[in-house]
Amino acid sequence: MAIAGRNVQGTPPPYALIVLVTLTVILAAGTVWMYLKWSQSNQELAEMRQTQQSLLTSGEAKDQPYKTAEAEALKAEGRPSVVGYLLGQRDELRVAIAGDVALSNADVQKKIDAALRAAQVSLEKAQAASLSGLPLVEVIKTMSEAYDTQSQALSDRGNTLAAAEESAKQAHEQMQAVRTNADQYAAQVRSDMQARQAKVEQYLKEWDANLETVRKDLDELEQTLNTVKGLAQDEVEAMQKTLNQTKRRLQTLIEKVQQWRKEGGIDFTGIVSQADGKIVTMVPGQNLVLIDIGQAEHLPLSLRFEVFSPAERITESTPSKGTIEVVRVGPKLSECQIMRTTPGQSIIAGDLIINTVYDRQNSYVFRVIGEFDLDGSGKPDPNGAKSVELLIERWGGKVVPELEVQTDFLVVGSEPQVPDKPDEFDLAAMSLYEQKLKEHKAYIDAQNRAVALSIPMLNHKRFLYLLGLGNRSLLEPLDYDKSDPWPP
Repeated sequence: MAIAGRNVQGTPPPYALIVLVTLTVILAAGTVWMYLKWSQSNQELAEMRQTQQSLLTSGEAKDQPYKTAEAEALKAEGRPSVVGYLLGQRDELRVAIAGDVALSNADVQKKIDAALRAAQVSLEKAQAASLSGLPLVEVIKTMSEAYDTQSQALSDRGNTLAAAEESAKQAHEQMQAVRTNADQYAAQVRSDMQARQAKVEQYLKEWDANLETVRKDLDELEQTLNTVKGLAQDEVEAMQKTLNQTKRRLQTLIEKVQQWRKEGGIDFTGIVSQADGKIVTMVPGQNLVLIDIGQAEHLPLSLRFEVFSPAERITESTPSKGTIEVVRVGPKLSECQIMRTTPGQSIIAGDLIINTVYDRQNSYVFRVIGEFDLDGSGKPDPNGAKSVELLIERWGGKVVPELEVQTDFLVVGSEPQVPDKPDEFDLAAMSLYEQKLKEHKAYIDAQNRAVALSIPMLNHKRFLYLLGLGNRSLLEPLDYDKSDPWPP
């Protein structure tokens, strides 16, 4: 046991030497391997530097384009090398220009040249000449601008075409509507024509059916006509004979009237001299008289009479004793106010009263022509003739639009004045001129016809005088009360 203990403590174990040897060997092997790797790395580094020198010089590495490309490569997905990034950019550019990444530079150049020639052909000459010698980017920019311009023009033309197509569509729809209406109208016309044709055929059938009856009736009528013809001929001859006799009698009467007018020297003495009535009595203490005309003779209020002495023969130049106006109408007697008295004359009971329009038995017939100044203004009243006609009708007379043989008097106003002929383009003035011309012609024709028919003519003043209105206007108002009962 003691020996064994000494051996252990005095002699090292054998495996420690083994470990030391092993470590020494490993260290030597590692050193050799590291040396080999270092030598290989130096060789690779030399090769990489040589490759870098062939791809990029130190001066090029300092330029901004390389730095920009290097920065873009670092940003790119997968972080390719700068050369790989540039090669990728080259491939994309080839695809954008030539459409094929496998094309050579010469092929790409040919396509570029062909595109430039096509651009020069498509562009205007001035623009095509300006492309010569420009970089590709500028050429593309110019072509892009031209393309935008042409695209805008094409868009405008497209809009115009669309509007034209819309208009054409609307026109087509309208045409279709017109055709539809025309077809409907044509169908209606055809239907109407068929209905009318049916009516015509029915009428022809009825005509054919009645024709024989009509012919028989005509034969009978012809026989009757031949029988009556002899009798009618005798009646016609008798009527013609009576007509000739009547014409001769009328002509004789006209000649006698004309001769009577010439001998008497007065156009209307025979009618005017016939008194309408007389004054029965004077009302004491008042400016009133009673006349022998009343309600039975249809005496109107405000009618005026001229007063004449019964001892005088009344002619056109005979002055009246005065003027009276009806203020109350009784059954047989009427009250009149004395409106005027001729100087040196006195109105008394028994005096005769005359108004040209009024007649207790008959209605005189008047024709009124010309212009009348009713208010004393010196100018014709636009409604003067109408006012005179209304006054005649109010007092029992009758007014006719044209002169007839039965006309008793022609009341003549002043001659219508015809203005100078205006310009034909002034329609209003031309219409007035033609109206005045027509009135003037009617005025002259009426007087000529009155002379031919021996009809008395009364001018404006004489007419008013014989109505008892010679001293006042037709428009003057009446200022007394006529509503009191009669007798008072």
